[in-house]
Amino acid sequence: MPADRTATAIVKTVITVTLATAWIVSKGSHQMDNENGFWVWYYNHTEPTYVLDGNGQQQQRENGLQSVKSWRNAIDVGSNAGEWTRPLAKRFKQVICFEPNPNFRKCFAKNISESNVVLHPYALSTHSHQAEQGAIHTHLNFTVGDTEPRKGNIECRSLDSFDLSDIDYIKIDVDGFEIPVLLGAEQTLRRNNAVINIEMKERKRPIIVRQARKILGKYGYRLHNRVKSDEVWLKS
Repeated sequence: MPADRTATAIVKTVITVTLATAWIVSKGSHQMDNENGFWVWYYNHTEPTYVLDGNGQQQQRENGLQSVKSWRNAIDVGSNAGEWTRPLAKRFKQVICFEPNPNFRKCFAKNISESNVVLHPYALSTHSHQAEQGAIHTHLNFTVGDTEPRKGNIECRSLDSFDLSDIDYIKIDVDGFEIPVLLGAEQTLRRNNAVINIEMKERKRPIIVRQARKILGKYGYRLHNRVKSDEVWLKS
């Protein structure tokens, strides 16, 4: 290999290793003074890992928030470790969160100390029941054609069962469980005028995305715009 190509390869390797080292800190490290630092749980890990820059998806989040007119209550469906919750708590009077995964909730408890945040340990679905956890422990199993979510040990509730009001923003990131979530949220969505920021992976789940869009249209929503896999829906 020519000397200049060898030097370039070495530089690239050094940069890559440096960035990786800067991003992930040892699992025993505590650096909560970093606003963008988060404890996270990767599917192949056995304990939380701290990352210096875990404030991902900022572009998608800011895109949706541009359409918000009032800043009373926000709902974070699929809160994970709280990467969206923390910035939402700075803008809204209250953030109501739903996260069924106990590993993610461990991280959430480390990350979120804001007094205006409420975390419910449930998945959202069509009704109260127990659902099956996915193979990599990050999602609930649901396939188009199922008459109801598959039975398991994850506690589910419908969003409507919480009878929430003054909702101005809803973020939904549920990895294929969008249809049960939306079907169980009909009254909440009809009663409120919330901006909906929902992850829609149309290449990975085209049938689910098409049906989820139909449900939102039925509730009086229209697609406003899309950034990466996140769509913003507004009342017509």
